[in-house]
Amino acid sequence: MGFDRVDELKKKLDEHGPLDPALAEKLREVYRVEWTYHSNALEGNTLTLLETKIVLEGLTVGHGKSLKEHFEAVNHAEAIDYLEAVVSKNEPLTEQVLKHIHYLVIKNIDNQNAGQYRKRNVRISGSQHVPPDFLTVQDEMV
Repeated sequence: MGFDRVDELKKKLDEHGPLDPALAEKLREVYRVEWTYHSNALEGNTLTLLETKIVLEGLTVGHGKSLKEHFEAVNHAEAIDYLEAVVSKNEPLTEQVLKHIHYLVIKNIDNQNAGQYRKRNVRISGSQHVPPDFLTVQDEMV
């Protein structure tokens, strides 16, 4: 979907007036859980959608679920919250903001690399895309 189509749909939505604040918050929570679930599932996290919701509510789930999977869910949601705060303050998307998002996503999972540019080359399983060489990542970010 192109940006023109998104703008058109946004205009139609705006014609109906602002959403009730309670409804807007409920939708935000639903999408926060779903975004976290789907993003983590793509990376191999085995938490179900319901388990993801439970973890984001501050509870734990067992049944062979790892602490890493819990951190992946909690961290992702925290990164969403941070990004929403950046957007609401109309702050620019800087290198520092991106590195902080990265830090939030992998803290308590890979603290040595959290918020840092990668120090080795990587591949994306099942993809033809070849990420840039690790030596060029920082230059490509600015």
